[in-house]
Amino acid sequence: MFSMPTQPNLSDSRWNSTMSLCGAGMWSVFAALAGVRRAPFGIIELLFLFAALVIVPLGSELAAMISPATKSPGVVQHALQAVAMLAISVGFWLPPGRNAGILSVAWLAFCAVMTASRLAYTWRRPRITNSLLVDLAYADVVLGSAWLVASRAGLRPMGFQEPIILLTAVHFHYSGFATALIAAATWREFENRRLNMPGLLQLVWLVAVLPFVLAAGFVFSPALRFIAAVSLSACVTALALIFWWLSGDWSGPAKIYLRLASLAAVGAFSLSGIYAVSEYFRKDWITIPGMANSHGLLNGLGFVLLGTLGWLLELHGRIAPEDAMVDTLKPKPVQRTRPSAVFVRTGSTLAREQRDWRGATAPDFLARDFYDR
Repeated sequence: MFSMPTQPNLSDSRWNSTMSLCGAGMWSVFAALAGVRRAPFGIIELLFLFAALVIVPLGSELAAMISPATKSPGVVQHALQAVAMLAISVGFWLPPGRNAGILSVAWLAFCAVMTASRLAYTWRRPRITNSLLVDLAYADVVLGSAWLVASRAGLRPMGFQEPIILLTAVHFHYSGFATALIAAATWREFENRRLNMPGLLQLVWLVAVLPFVLAAGFVFSPALRFIAAVSLSACVTALALIFWWLSGDWSGPAKIYLRLASLAAVGAFSLSGIYAVSEYFRKDWITIPGMANSHGLLNGLGFVLLGTLGWLLELHGRIAPEDAMVDTLKPKPVQRTRPSAVFVRTGSTLAREQRDWRGATAPDFLARDFYDR
């Protein structure tokens, strides 16, 4: 039996859909211009822009479905998001320095407001795994946006050089924010189905925490960085294989997206494990540019994008039975041939309909609203 996901605020859902669509359109133009060398973007810059313009809006909607603990963001936060997306899009056309750094502050401000809004609402509420994982995901995106400001302002925190600074911002948006949300969605599915897999709780927590440990390894210890990188690669690969199995009885695009995401994760994190070994033992097996072009694309446009879309499609699809039930219970106009001919639904009939609905499985496919536009 599936428990129905909480339907997010309709206006917020439409906003996130619109932002992700507009962001995807903008990013496609940037990528095309970069491909013909008419834009100052490399693969790392494009990966960050894709995270900000597409992944964060989609992730915000997924967070609202797996842990609906936030109030509606409201017009001010929506306006701040639009300004921030535009500001960083403009800022990446500028060379690192004061102006680019000032424009990137808008993204940091939006991420901080978005996170503070959630934490202010959930601070005194019961802490469950889903809620804590989502809270941690929002902490990731704030930390990543702070590293973006350092990168675009031309700063060198703790002596780090580019491209490590910008890669750290990319890391916290993908392996931090988005991957923690995918882990939370997987854990929620196991809870809803009342399935038991030994070690799964520890696995999802490792997936959510290890990005912080990996970042700490860059500061404190090469050995810690090596252990965290190999562990994160193994844990995300295991998580991907788990939701490959979990989606086995689904059908339609949600299953296809999640299984493609699983394959992308296996490829992406196999490469990251190899890179960690080569770096620690001082071998030149894979370079940083090679990792950005292989692991970065497989992780960002493969695992993260398809995984987020797959979970959104499945969770949105399960709202359909609930909406259908509401429509069934609404009073309907009665056409009377005689004044005494009145249709009455009995309590036993209603109870039987409710039992049938609760026992129903998710529909094969229900596209998100923005796919119909």
